[in-house]
Amino acid sequence: MNEQAALMRDSVKEFAKQYLVDKATTIEREGIGKDTLAAILNQGFIGSNLPESKGGAGLDKLSHSVLIFELARVSPSVAMHVLLQNDLVLPLLESKPELIKGILSGEFPGVYINPMMDGFIKPENDHLLKGVIGSSSKYAIAIHSDGKVYLDYGKSEIDNDSKPLGMRGLGTCNFNVEKSEVLGEKDLADHLLLVSSLDIASIFLGISQGALDLAMEYTKVRKTFEHPLKDYEPVSFRLSELMSELEIMKSALFSDSIEEIMMLMLKNQAASFSRKVTRYALQFHGGYGYLEDFGVEKFYRDSVALNAMIYRPTVDKRFLATKLYSDKSGFL
Repeated sequence: MNEQAALMRDSVKEFAKQYLVDKATTIEREGIGKDTLAAILNQGFIGSNLPESKGGAGLDKLSHSVLIFELARVSPSVAMHVLLQNDLVLPLLESKPELIKGILSGEFPGVYINPMMDGFIKPENDHLLKGVIGSSSKYAIAIHSDGKVYLDYGKSEIDNDSKPLGMRGLGTCNFNVEKSEVLGEKDLADHLLLVSSLDIASIFLGISQGALDLAMEYTKVRKTFEHPLKDYEPVSFRLSELMSELEIMKSALFSDSIEEIMMLMLKNQAASFSRKVTRYALQFHGGYGYLEDFGVEKFYRDSVALNAMIYRPTVDKRFLATKLYSDKSGFL
């Protein structure tokens, strides 16, 4: 890990300790509050990978991945907010410098977006976007019925009838579209998701780290038959195996240089690993794991939700197979 990335890691850990640890449950129940959003902006986390000439911090790829990872191990919802704004929203708004300036200045909390397996979810019609991530923006980004990516202007209405499975801190709303502008073709959205592979892997591995941290601590203090759970082979051996797998993937994630094909491999592995490790972490907590106050159930929910929201297994695995074969493959 280079010096900039190491400094970023320490900075984000301190930020999480000050602003997120004690609020993690509140964020799950009530959403990311205005004070937390303001703190994220003040730290320069939004626009962190933009060049300084455009108002960003100019972080390199590794430092940005560290940022996402460290946020995700405490609050996946906050990490997802930062990832969506930095990796998708700001690049899509490249032709809208006034909106980028508004996001970076905190004039409004961000442009909300609907990522899904095939890019972004299409609305039921071009005047109503349902289940948009976020709840307080007058802008949204979505793919319309013609297959193009649009910037939509309008009004959001909080959807009180549904509670998302995961990433609850982001909130959802119905967005009434008043006017729209084309930002680009769907290929642009697909490209951005592809080049964000390292950050997507980072949020999966951050979730895994957060779940394992809680499982390790819980098995030290939870006793059965006068022995802590860590004394039992099935528990300690399994957690040791999972921690070993995670550390190996982190060594790839935090290397100073990683090739595109390795990013895809890492993302694929991190996605499936997060589902596995969060399930075990939940099980080791027993019935207590399903209580919000213990903090582990959100990692399981968010790992499943993230696999549906922003990870595209068929598209990414086909792309990876084509890279490995150096020829078109996996299409039958």
